[in-house]
Amino acid sequence: MSQQAYPHHMLTEIHEQPRAIRETIKKEGQRIAEVAEVLRERKPRFMILAARGTSDNAGTYLRYIVGAVTGVIVAPAAPSLLTAYRSKMQIEDTVVIGISQSGEATDVIEVLETSRELGATTIALTNTADSPIVNAVEFPLLTHARKEKAVAATKTYTTALAVLYQLSACWAEREDMQEDLLRAPDAMEQVLADVEPLMEFRAERYTFMQTCTVLARGMNYASAKEIGLKLQECCLINPEPWSAADYMHGPIAALQPGDPVLLLAPQDASMKPVLEVGEEVKRRGAELVVFSDNDEALSLATLPVKLPEMKDAFWSPMPIAVAGQLFAYYVAVNKGLNPDKAGGLRKVTLTY
Repeated sequence: MSQQAYPHHMLTEIHEQPRAIRETIKKEGQRIAEVAEVLRERKPRFMILAARGTSDNAGTYLRYIVGAVTGVIVAPAAPSLLTAYRSKMQIEDTVVIGISQSGEATDVIEVLETSRELGATTIALTNTADSPIVNAVEFPLLTHARKEKAVAATKTYTTALAVLYQLSACWAEREDMQEDLLRAPDAMEQVLADVEPLMEFRAERYTFMQTCTVLARGMNYASAKEIGLKLQECCLINPEPWSAADYMHGPIAALQPGDPVLLLAPQDASMKPVLEVGEEVKRRGAELVVFSDNDEALSLATLPVKLPEMKDAFWSPMPIAVAGQLFAYYVAVNKGLNPDKAGGLRKVTLTY
């Protein structure tokens, strides 16, 4: 299918993601390395994240990838402490990073501006080079996804993950990780080739679901949240994304036989505990949609979504996000919805 033949902007942009990842690595790689060198020199004790929506889900990934490869703790910002309560927070030895696709997120920009005044190192990640967020920080970084027309973010999410992965790998001086990232767009292309035909054929089964649960752990908790958000925006249902561990501490009690559960279970350090939760969910009669590159995990599923081999790859949330986007897109189409409109949302949402 040629690009002109895609019926919606969202599907076009889903297919643009491998190119966008490659372009981002090529065009932003040197700048990312320079920022990472600054971080090594300044040795921040903590990192604070300011973001909303899809950008906040990318920030969830940042918490795991930075913690895993550098040991630095990443915590979400509480914007109202700075924007409403005007707290003079002690953040001189902290790096504050704001993520905004449009670069116009008002409260994120204010957090960055105030943090810079308080002596923090400030970084912005955006898809828009001439946006206000770029002028608010010392170090702007760009995703190179090009203009995103669909309201539901797709390529700006995965390119943000690529930048955050590369920043972490350069910060930790992990050349092996930097090289391994080049495999991610290849895996995404394989997902598009293998998973899209499956979703065209099988997504109709989920046309009438009103809710579902999305479970993952570790790096892929970010994509669990993001897939849940795509289902909300495009399909107008109310999914609940959970850490698989947290899900066992109460929410599983509400699970009813036949309830759909999406399980993200790539072959990595988190797979064994995720599978244990999947087995319990299946025992309780749930209908499992399993996204995995592992046959044991796929054997649990009513709908197995076979992914390319990604063993222990910290970039696995990128191709998994593509598979989840395709699921959300085809469920929306089968419901007779326009996934480009995303429940009447606007592309740029301003909060204060």
